[in-house]
Amino acid sequence: MYADTRPVGRCPRCGTEITPERVIIRYERTDGEAMYATCPDCRDVVRPEPIVESTA
Repeated sequence: MYADTRPVGRCPRCGTEITPERVIIRYERTDGEAMYATCPDCRDVVRPEPIVESTA
């Protein structure tokens, strides 16, 4: 088995990619899944924003 190391989102404060090992808690909401993680650059707990893939 291989661990998934793709980013789960970006820090809303500095834009740093958040990887799965930084996730503190992940939970279901009525409007989808939510999570909190630590940002390696800000060193703060954040709610990662989705990564928008460019289509160019």
